Amino acid sequence: VIRNQPSKVKLIIFDFDGVLADSFNFFYPLIRDGMASIGLDLTANQYRDFFIGNVHQSFKDFINNEKKYLSFSEFRKNNYDKYYYDKKNGVRLFWGAQEFIKKLDKKYILAIVSSGHQKNIENLLKENGLTGLFNFVLANVSYAKEGMIEEVLDRSNTKAEETIMISDTVGDIMVAKKVGFKTIAVTWGFQSAGKLKKSNPDIIVKNFKDLLAKIDKLS
Repeated sequence: VIRNQPSKVKLIIFDFDGVLADSFNFFYPLIRDGMASIGLDLTANQYRDFFIGNVHQSFKDFINNEKKYLSFSEFRKNNYDKYYYDKKNGVRLFWGAQEFIKKLDKKYILAIVSSGHQKNIENLLKENGLTGLFNFVLANVSYAKEGMIEEVLDRSNTKAEETIMISDTVGDIMVAKKVGFKTIAVTWGFQSAGKLKKSNPDIIVKNFKDLLAKIDKLS
């Protein structure tokens, strides 16, 4: 009997923030201050929980007022770059991310799918000598990740079963599993290992060395 062999991994899709970029200390103050501008308090743990589902829907549900939501969105838009490039808490790549990406570059199609700003991501990649290593960088602050993922699959001519999604949030892992991706959750980002386990990723890793080994294992 000839059995179908499991598909070899061709494409790796990364969430950016919390996986490659150490950005919690940028995003939380931005969102906290945005909520404060409309009279709402937001703790760090509440913010982390927004990523159990769709983060944009979580904002809407938390605010629960259309006029205030629009005000919050305006604050976020107007202050995004000021917080992103802050000298003390501005976004950097995690230590080891640069070397890790360079090791993957020759073996896989690499993509970033993010709910951040495309130009900021591209600037950070350029600063770290990673321009051109990602075949696709799709980022949009208001567009659902499902749509961006489908676009990457279509443009790369890759099947879901040939793809690994790497993220630090339950919401992303659940979306990836629904599409049929292999999934790896990382514990150094926005959500804890305990929370991530609830989304049943194929693998949970705690550092880039472990991540590299597990990618090879899934391949």
